[in-house]
Amino acid sequence: MTIPSRTSSLLTVFALLFALAGCAKAAPESASSSAAPVAAAPAPGEIGASPLAAADRSLVVTMDVAVTVERVDDAAARLRAAVEKAGGFVADSHASGANERQTARLELHVPAGEARGIRAALGELGEVTSATEKVEDVTEQRADLEARLLSARTQEKRLLEIMSGRAASIQELFEAERELARVRENVERLEAQERVMRSKVALATVRVSLSTKSVAAWQTPGPSLARAGNAGVQAATAVAVYTAMAAAAIGPTLAPVLAVLAAVVVVVRRRRAKSPFPAAVG
Repeated sequence: MTIPSRTSSLLTVFALLFALAGCAKAAPESASSSAAPVAAAPAPGEIGASPLAAADRSLVVTMDVAVTVERVDDAAARLRAAVEKAGGFVADSHASGANERQTARLELHVPAGEARGIRAALGELGEVTSATEKVEDVTEQRADLEARLLSARTQEKRLLEIMSGRAASIQELFEAERELARVRENVERLEAQERVMRSKVALATVRVSLSTKSVAAWQTPGPSLARAGNAGVQAATAVAVYTAMAAAAIGPTLAPVLAVLAAVVVVVRRRRAKSPFPAAVG
């Protein structure tokens, strides 16, 4: 290949790359314009009607609910069953305490359309003491992400067409393959971001805190006295056990010392017994 012909081929490749960049720039604009829905006029007699229906939006729903129940274990089991029936799952669970003083924290992921049903099921478990709900609108972010992904896929397709549709030198193929690797990496990154956002929109996150009811001691005298007696027995048992443990721990060390002291005492007493009494002074 002569120098002019090689220069001409390089200029051709650069021109194709510039044209590809122009197509990529136009793709996000067209995708964004097509993704933006037409604003609907408020219905007659409807005040503050939203220009875009909630079903057409991409919403990320998060709830935090605290519930007091009779028994935490039973409530947690019923809640798990309700979540599985709704098509969700328990992502995280932590329980602590025992008997009448139990607490549990669960993080639930349920289909967005079933979030209200799970919220109602929580009200049936016991008394809802606090509840917060956050709804984040990610419609524009999702449209922008889809537009950038479409642009990257278009770049990838055009590069493959360029590489397969005409003969090129080794240098040109190397440059095209390097550009294709960069574009494919961008496509994979954008696809991962799209999967994460789609999952957040499809599944609502519900964080639940379960705890037992706190009842004053005077309202339940029988159980309160029983608990107090049980606590006293446990405390006495603990003191006895710890005392025995301390004696067992220091016994091997004190035994030789006590034996030496006992021997010294015996020797001293024997010497005093053998020695005559001192004469009385007149």
